Amino acid sequence: MALSASSKRKKIRFAVVGNRDGLVDRVVQAIEAQIQTGRLTVGMKLPPEREFSETLGVSRPVVREAVRILTTRGQLKTQHGVGTTVSSVGCNEIVKPLTLFLRTRGEVVNIKHLHQVRSILEVESAGLAAEQRTQDDIGKLTAICNSMEEHANDPANFSFLDYEYHRWLSEMTHNPLLCLLLDTVHEMMAEVRSLISVRQGLFERVMPSHRRILEAITAGDAAAARTAMREHLDIALEIQAELIATQKGGSPE
Repeated sequence: MALSASSKRKKIRFAVVGNRDGLVDRVVQAIEAQIQTGRLTVGMKLPPEREFSETLGVSRPVVREAVRILTTRGQLKTQHGVGTTVSSVGCNEIVKPLTLFLRTRGEVVNIKHLHQVRSILEVESAGLAAEQRTQDDIGKLTAICNSMEEHANDPANFSFLDYEYHRWLSEMTHNPLLCLLLDTVHEMMAEVRSLISVRQGLFERVMPSHRRILEAITAGDAAAARTAMREHLDIALEIQAELIATQKGGSPE
């Protein structure tokens, strides 16, 4: 992201964190506070390391470690020749720590868990999309739906277009938080989606409900859109259960 001259010159004021234990954590918290309050905005460059350390009253290695931690979290981005800037937060920055959190707690997210979350989010998002869609929104979703039909015999492209269909539908709600949450859920389903894409008869089973969702949204019928999405997710769960049963050599529950 290009930085304006005013952004480059702007001085960000930080309180001195003190010379005590946990200095790295304190610096991390100080930077996070500036991001959360909007003092540091996306694309804004942090002060040079020497100036930064003097402002905070800590050593340069402490600042360096704090920046490394925030970069690992995806909150900062360091580029050669540019320096360290504030990053925008996307679904990867949520999925990775969430997945790590679940693994370290020994909790496994199964398809029923994902189905429950998708039902909560996507059924309502279909209704909101029907209420708030624009003609451009409908045009884009229609084009994706048509492309899905054109790639009925191309599993890789059909799977990608299926993902795009659901992603764009969430965009049609015009709710950025809902979009981020759904992106996170869909990212967690990437492996399942890849395995299902080669299932025989997939197109015939899922395409009709995609069309029904589109038709309801186009008509502005929120109730019908929610019903069609609920039916679609139930079909998806059946297919996922069949896949897992096949892998285990049994039959779906």
